Amino acid sequence: MLQGGPGPTVIRAFQDSYYFSTVVQLSLLVWTFSASYLATAIADALRDRSEGAPSTSGLQSTPGRLGILGVLRACESQTSAFNWNMMLNAVSTVLGHGPGQAPMDLPAFVLRGLLDMFPMVQTLPNDRFIHIQIPVGDSSQCGTSALIVWAHHVLDLTVLVIARGVDGSLKGNFRFGVSDLEQVLIEEVSADTEASLTILDSHKEHLLTIKPTPDEDSALIGSIRRAPARGWGNTLFSDCLRGSRVLRPDSLAVIRDMRIVTTAFAFLITKHLVKDTNHGGSKAADEDARYSAAYNVDEEQLLEASRFLFDSSHIRRGEVESFVAQYKAKALNEELLRPASLAASVRTDLSLTDRESLIQDQWSTLCEYTKKIAILLIALAHVSNLEDCEDLMFARVDIDDMSEHSLVQQLGDWTGETALYVKDEDWLQALAVSFVSHRTHVWDLPWNKVCLVSDKGWSAWISTLGNADPIHTLAGAVRFGKGSPCRKGVWKSGIWDMSFEHHTFWTEPERAESSGQAASLRCSEKVSLENPYCGEGEDVFLVCARFRLGSSLPKQNPIYRIGYKQLQSCVWQAQLSRRCSHRSQSGREISLGMDIVTIAGFGHCLAETDERILIYLTAHSIGARWLALATAPQIDIEGDNDEVPYERQIFLRGNDCCFQCTIDQVAAQPGKWFIIL
Repeated sequence: MLQGGPGPTVIRAFQDSYYFSTVVQLSLLVWTFSASYLATAIADALRDRSEGAPSTSGLQSTPGRLGILGVLRACESQTSAFNWNMMLNAVSTVLGHGPGQAPMDLPAFVLRGLLDMFPMVQTLPNDRFIHIQIPVGDSSQCGTSALIVWAHHVLDLTVLVIARGVDGSLKGNFRFGVSDLEQVLIEEVSADTEASLTILDSHKEHLLTIKPTPDEDSALIGSIRRAPARGWGNTLFSDCLRGSRVLRPDSLAVIRDMRIVTTAFAFLITKHLVKDTNHGGSKAADEDARYSAAYNVDEEQLLEASRFLFDSSHIRRGEVESFVAQYKAKALNEELLRPASLAASVRTDLSLTDRESLIQDQWSTLCEYTKKIAILLIALAHVSNLEDCEDLMFARVDIDDMSEHSLVQQLGDWTGETALYVKDEDWLQALAVSFVSHRTHVWDLPWNKVCLVSDKGWSAWISTLGNADPIHTLAGAVRFGKGSPCRKGVWKSGIWDMSFEHHTFWTEPERAESSGQAASLRCSEKVSLENPYCGEGEDVFLVCARFRLGSSLPKQNPIYRIGYKQLQSCVWQAQLSRRCSHRSQSGREISLGMDIVTIAGFGHCLAETDERILIYLTAHSIGARWLALATAPQIDIEGDNDEVPYERQIFLRGNDCCFQCTIDQVAAQPGKWFIIL
């Protein structure tokens, strides 16, 4: 199940004030900084404290990095309902930074020192003071905003900040707190000045000064800047424009036009998507229907996803279509027609020379950037419950992390006319870049097994993870939900398919009715969905679905196991029937035409048959449909051409299509087929 809100860690904090203080501080720190780097810094601090403690202190050992990381993950997921961005952005605004733009990276030695110094000041607030000297600049950003929230809002200390710009110029003094006596002085200094941490007494005498050692001079704890998923596209374009020589990051006209261009790119890409069902093999024969199938994306859902990503209800289909018409059948590069705002923003700056070259360079950069955001936009169009994601936060990662996505790589040399091959995991991968790439390298995950990823109290998972009917399980669909995967009080950050060897049923499918005989919508064998197997990995649950056959021989194993990611691959390969005007007509019998036979039962081997269409008798049974989908791709039919893999395609009947129309829709297509009723 997905468990959100307080878990064992937070519940214990409600019963112990000291433990509560720890959880609150860790919640802030892990919201602001990368948990992996933070765990290392805390482990180093506790180890140094233990080594410097007297033998009578009772400190026999210190927790390891992995144990601390587990606590940080627990605090992160169980306190995710509290949005620390409210305080961080408020402090950033006071200091003169834009919301979410304040530099946050923090020297590691500062964190280690403050773990000891803050308790000293809290104990003796009138006799202990902290002076933090911290550099700012492009290469050594500081965590002033996080330090202020930590010291003032959490620990109730008065803080005085001497703020400077990146160039070292004085911006002003800012006080946080009502007391005239500040316990913490944060002095921002130029980037070429060494950072330091000093604790003083009431006479301003230095009791202890900490500076970085030569080997950790540049060691920073990486920050994570979180932004709401709604409107995240605007944040991405602001970040892109921030690196521009000629455009302002707050250029609303440019950002508005780039929203339309991005949506147009997405429309063009979706018109050329083809399912990659070749299992990583050569694309040489992909024009053959055995290897590929057209892939459709609902354009209304794409528009809604665009309005969500850019937090704008003013994105109109007509505007998008005008760009689509201009860009059709062309490569998505700088040769495309530029939006008017881009050139206007540069031409109005009379101090610039060679404006045309600058415009073209910026347009080239934006085109590369836009292609990656367009893939993310298409992925959002596959989120079946986007209306539930108003509170979802994305980490402000570098969108260049999308460069390894298979579709982005295909767009590198795309002409605008050829097919683009999409795999079943592509949409979850794209969303994972903005969702979890700050904590793990997305492309290192075993995507042939990944069913669910979780971060900061939210989870994203594939549509087959559950017991829904396969006819209602859209290929490639993703869902978001609040909570982290939990089982018996244990919380994890992901769900993967369990690894095991497939076993073969002792019984095999058999012919039921042949050409000329009457057949009806029925299920030949009862199949029930059992509770899934569940095991544990280091930070993930390992699961697989189980199907139980209703009838079995004494020595037959009635259970069939398969992973949920494998089930997604099975749905991905299947073609879904189109709606007909006759409804299901479940009681009607029809006469089977030539080259058609029904089969009863399940297995991996079928006796020789020459019929072009084989029909699984699985009507009215969710379990039977899933089991047929799971076993059909691996079935060995005596007499079929073994040299051509995946020769038989799979057709899945929906409840809105009658038996005869299902057969007609398949018979009108070339090749050999399985029909799953």
